[in-house]
Amino acid sequence: MTPAAGEAADRGDHEPAPVVEPRPGDKRAALAAEQEHLDRIHDRVELLRRRAEERAAEAAADRSGVTFQARYERDVTAHHHASRRARFTFGDVESLAFGRLDLSDGDELHVGRVSVIDEDGDVLLVDWRAPAAAAFYQATAARPIGVARRRTLVTRGRELVDLDDELLDGTAAERLGLRAVTGQGALLAALSRDRSGTMRDIVATIQGEQDRIIRAPATGTLVVSGGPGTGKTVVALHRVAYLLYRDRDRFEGRGVLVIGPSAAFTEYTARVLPALGEDRAVQRPLAALAPRGTRIRGWDDPETARIKGDLAMVEVLQRTLSRALPPIPPTTRLSFDGTTVSMRGTTLETLRRRHLERLRVDVPGGAYHDRAPVVADALADALFSAWASAHRAAGRRVPEDREGSGFNATVDAAPEVTLLRRCLWPDVDAEAVLAALATGEVPLDEVADGLLPAVDVARLAAAWERASSWTIDDVALLDELVALLGTPTARRPTPRRREEDDEGIRLSTEALHVEAPVVDVEAEGYRDFAHVVVDEAQDLSPMQWRAVSRRGPYASWTVVGDLAQRSRVSEPADWEAVAALIGRRAVEIARLEVNYRTPSEIAELATEVLVAAGHDPSLAPRAVRSAGQRPRHLVARDAATASVEVVEALLAARGGTVGVLADDEDVAGLERAIASGVTRDEIDRVRVLEVREAKGLEFDDVVVVGPDRIVERSEVGTHQLYVAVTRATRSLTLVTEPGVTFPGDDHCDRSEPAAEDLA
Repeated sequence: MTPAAGEAADRGDHEPAPVVEPRPGDKRAALAAEQEHLDRIHDRVELLRRRAEERAAEAAADRSGVTFQARYERDVTAHHHASRRARFTFGDVESLAFGRLDLSDGDELHVGRVSVIDEDGDVLLVDWRAPAAAAFYQATAARPIGVARRRTLVTRGRELVDLDDELLDGTAAERLGLRAVTGQGALLAALSRDRSGTMRDIVATIQGEQDRIIRAPATGTLVVSGGPGTGKTVVALHRVAYLLYRDRDRFEGRGVLVIGPSAAFTEYTARVLPALGEDRAVQRPLAALAPRGTRIRGWDDPETARIKGDLAMVEVLQRTLSRALPPIPPTTRLSFDGTTVSMRGTTLETLRRRHLERLRVDVPGGAYHDRAPVVADALADALFSAWASAHRAAGRRVPEDREGSGFNATVDAAPEVTLLRRCLWPDVDAEAVLAALATGEVPLDEVADGLLPAVDVARLAAAWERASSWTIDDVALLDELVALLGTPTARRPTPRRREEDDEGIRLSTEALHVEAPVVDVEAEGYRDFAHVVVDEAQDLSPMQWRAVSRRGPYASWTVVGDLAQRSRVSEPADWEAVAALIGRRAVEIARLEVNYRTPSEIAELATEVLVAAGHDPSLAPRAVRSAGQRPRHLVARDAATASVEVVEALLAARGGTVGVLADDEDVAGLERAIASGVTRDEIDRVRVLEVREAKGLEFDDVVVVGPDRIVERSEVGTHQLYVAVTRATRSLTLVTEPGVTFPGDDHCDRSEPAAEDLA
């Protein structure tokens, strides 16, 4: 690019891209040339993948080295080639190469999922995350930034299906002899496709506003805010892939954690990162933060969730721990060197209380089990002091200290002291402590005195009394107890012993034993992720933020959410307050304002629901396409039967997925009705979900059963209806009983049975 052209690019002073009709045969020739290049890319990627696989297997099978250094070098080599193999393995993706840039200076770049170089060193493909590829997403006709023509490739595996050209710099295109070959357009094609059971990546159709967020530096807390359908989740996942590419040592070495609201959400998004060639990120629902093996089911009602999420629960749990410990024996007798002494339980209760007050959550060495050696030593000191006083009173000489006197061995062998130790500071399980509170073994009204209002105490006690298992809102309480307790000594991994014949790596005259630590980011207790993504962040309570934030105390953060889609009654009103809960002072907020999912007809109804929920209608994202049909309000005396008929008709008429969304109390009945009414071949295309489970998901067609029941369910019921009506990409049907209205009803085509059918 010449200096003059560069200045023009900065000013945006370009002639409009000329509209030139393609000549006969232009598109056929372009398709043939691009198919040939695509074949070269796929052949090269397959060769690189096969080579890496063979070399990884060879290194892993090598047993020639006997020293630690040889084994270490073998493992490093095997890991290197295994990583390369993973980087060139994409599974069932639609596009390996998806774009081409014709630059104003005459160069051309093909853009795709990974950088590919042939045997001669020529670049066949540039990774979409590379700086050189940024123009593919950011260039516009007003600001072409050195791009004469952008070509989008629509592929299916190795086959090139279509292509679409945009001339961005008319002057440069004319000088280079470039013409535009038209097609459907990648974004429009992607929006019009049927959905499947999993989220697709958008790497071929990232828009400029999304690309700027994806490439933002990871220096603090970035909030990705926006209404339904704006691509917040998929942008956050592509940001993870970008960060791993830009600083692999940092983010792959310490790991990336992605937290979603539900197991259904995590399953839906699970394929996006592997499709981008990244499998190092750990994706978990909130429920998975509970101790392994804990049964978690469902959510609490918003009011109960508010109480469990209050930060006052931190002190409630600390008080609960002290009450959950077993009572100390009234007296403990100990004999040594001819003197017998009795220790009163009240004295030892004071000792235990003093050490419980010194517990510190999330402070190294401050957890309950971490302090067990300190408490054991304090107990031995107390016993020795009591014995020494009695021994001295009997006129006998007392050793200067208990070390070396034989006192410790006597204490260790004394049955009464063994019992005392088990009572004073026993191994404690987090779930058992919370169960003691939930079942009333530890009185909730006593440990919550002065911390929670009496009405909240009564509501919480009633909720636990009705519950048959823990809820997602209990997970943060369990995690708080895990942090308070730490890991019992018996469960801690045993340090590996150095092999006797291992000489280590020698440097100068000193023998050094070097071990490369392998970070297991999947381990239950791992809590040092380099980057943390939290989706549907508007729904996390302060206690849940404590649980999530301790997974990345030194991490950078991507926080994704929409305050208008909240499910809770008393959460932070703005994102700055959320950043404070994470423990960060500064926060950058990026807002997405274009709705790529929801057709304009459904978006109009959704805006009415948004207003009914108390939000400014200007916050509704702008829909960019029309489906050609208004939402339908179906009135039926038997809503479940009518819903089954709607689902059957949708399945018979077209492909894609159907989401049936309802109030929690109606889900089980709808599942049974649909399972008996829909054929086995079609049932996999249908999901019946409570609205909170549907957050972050999308379906081609959505049936909302009982919108009035969803609204009336709680104080945030209208917000939940807003979530429900914005899940559809194609059609929306709302099913109610006669005489029912709901926000947005006037934007529906109403279908009512005849009067005699209601008689």
